[in-house]
Amino acid sequence: MSSGAKFQGSVVTIGNFDGVHLGHQQILQECIRQARSRGLRALAFTFRPHPQSVLRPDRAPSLLLEYDEKREVLLSHGIDEVVEQGFDASFAQTTAEEFFRVVLRERLDARAIVVGYDFSFGRGRTGHLQILESLCASDGVTLTVVPPQRVGAEVVSSSVIRTHLDLGRISEATSGMGRPFFYRGRVRQGDQRGRAMGFPTANLAIEPGSGRKLVLPFGVYATRLTTHGLERVAAVTNVGVRPTFARADGGSSSVLVETHVLDGVHELYGREVRVEFVSRIRGEQRFSSMAELQAQIAADISRARQILV
Repeated sequence: MSSGAKFQGSVVTIGNFDGVHLGHQQILQECIRQARSRGLRALAFTFRPHPQSVLRPDRAPSLLLEYDEKREVLLSHGIDEVVEQGFDASFAQTTAEEFFRVVLRERLDARAIVVGYDFSFGRGRTGHLQILESLCASDGVTLTVVPPQRVGAEVVSSSVIRTHLDLGRISEATSGMGRPFFYRGRVRQGDQRGRAMGFPTANLAIEPGSGRKLVLPFGVYATRLTTHGLERVAAVTNVGVRPTFARADGGSSSVLVETHVLDGVHELYGREVRVEFVSRIRGEQRFSSMAELQAQIAADISRARQILV
């Protein structure tokens, strides 16, 4: 939904919602609960691109979800509309008071606002919770602040989940998000080396860089693959640059997600697939011979079967 659209009566939550993790989910549930009880629409107001991509591009975080993926996940939790605000240098100058008056009240007709405990807004993030509380009180808007969510002793946040993924701690990241980290895309035609070795793969390409989806540490993972007509099948996936073949490929640095489905023969070229990550098996390695590589792949498959039972 365009950020310029106007609404009549809504309960609004605001944030980047990167990963739509357990903390975000609690906020969404409260927003939806209030909207349903008052006969209003539940809106999630978010930004595209991530504000840090504009304000501090050298520090822009890798994304846990692509923007379209994030929208789909937000809607899957029951939000009525996802409102994407184009974020640029001009919008970054909006003061907290302007944001409240023009965006929340005039454009979204917010009757209630639900935010997280660490919420801030407006130019330079100077609009802290006390300011929002004062603005809401003066305008008759209900404000609900949702406390932090924890997994064990750890407060769930997008940055904590990114750290877990950067270190290959897949299960910890999954616990914080409430769902597996995944890559999604259309399977591209590869050089069919895997097929020649008896291990055909479905290949996706990842574009690394700040402001793009997070690239997992290079290595081999136990995964599950889903696509239309083939739901959640066990697989093993390599994320990396294939160092064994790097010289033959001219030293290409493109990052590939190469997934081998463990059972059955499936033609996946040209199909859109989703690869969900369950556990890291090992780091990416260079092998001295094809036979050595084949033996390691067989061992990886055996290990993946044990994990995915």
